Amino acid sequence: MRVVAILETMWDWRGQTSEAGYREAPRYFRINPKNYSGRRLYKLVGPDARLLVTNACRELATSAKGHGKPDPIWLAENLQKLDTLDSGFDVLLVCGKVAQKCYQECAYRALVRARVIEIPHPAARGHWNAKTIAETAEQIQSIVSGS
Repeated sequence: MRVVAILETMWDWRGQTSEAGYREAPRYFRINPKNYSGRRLYKLVGPDARLLVTNACRELATSAKGHGKPDPIWLAENLQKLDTLDSGFDVLLVCGKVAQKCYQECAYRALVRARVIEIPHPAARGHWNAKTIAETAEQIQSIVSGS
């Protein structure tokens, strides 16, 4: 299963992204399955999914509480690149209110057969528990399997 997740802002944790030469968030990337959002996303899509992430904001945040400015044009360009990469994607997870609003404003719709699922941000406090993770994972799997 090919999955793209839209998050809000990339946190430049310990300066690792900027030290690698980036002045803004990469257009898309493989999220670390050990960080908080990555761990939750992989619980939702399964360990065998080909998961790529893009962000609604191009700026790098200096802390986990930092925010960038949503950029619908930049997001649309990122989705277009992802849609033409390796036959597109099956599922588009739009994670959190900022990403959802930016996705609506970008007006980009997948070229291939991707299904769009809006969910809370994977790091959202107070929403996710074992039950909601299992229900959301089941929803994603049923969409991909066509049932």
